Amino acid sequence: MDFFNESYMPYNLERDTSLTPSLEEMTETAIKIVSKGNGAENGYFLFIEGGLIDLGHHGNWAQKAFDETVEFSKAINKALEMTSEKDTLIVVTSDHSHTMSISGYPERYNDIFGVAGIGDFGLPYLTINYANGPGFLESGHNYTLDNTSDKDFRFPAVARLDYETHGGDDVGIFARGPWSHLYSGVLEQHIIPHIMKYASCVGEGLTACSGAFSNVATLSLPIILGALFSLFYL
Repeated sequence: MDFFNESYMPYNLERDTSLTPSLEEMTETAIKIVSKGNGAENGYFLFIEGGLIDLGHHGNWAQKAFDETVEFSKAINKALEMTSEKDTLIVVTSDHSHTMSISGYPERYNDIFGVAGIGDFGLPYLTINYANGPGFLESGHNYTLDNTSDKDFRFPAVARLDYETHGGDDVGIFARGPWSHLYSGVLEQHIIPHIMKYASCVGEGLTACSGAFSNVATLSLPIILGALFSLFYL
């Protein structure tokens, strides 16, 4: 449950903008709140999630998932605007991938939600496809007859499932701010919070505030992590 709905927040494409704030607006308000008082003096940790990206993919609703990704990007940009890379570590990542794929050789400027080309038997195939999910249709379907620009259109899936599954692909980690250079190369997922701990000088063990690094550690720092993103103000 959230403050604005009995269950999940509505998709951005379906929300009443007079009643429900955007992820960007909530991010701005959250940073203003946590950076006051003790947060301004001692630092803070803020976690922001674009969770509707996940739900959109589970429904094979690529339109909704992509739009939520744009909204997530706006939230990240707002956090970048409101913080300084000198004292704020921002980490952007995801906890998993999905089975969506981008296929074919569509022409330049072709609508990503449209037809990518013509396959066997003269039938068209779309650029966006899923390995499984509720978008499954029997072979031989002619997608040129569908309104693929409709936000509720379920993009094609190879295997029929009520709910699309997660994928097994590696996901990216993007970071800015103090000690962000540690997020490089191929990392195990559990390393992400260990670097946050190190950069923010919390907990036991070696941190940026101990030993030879104590003279270059910042005093306080937010972190933002997401489809997840985290703000650590140090």
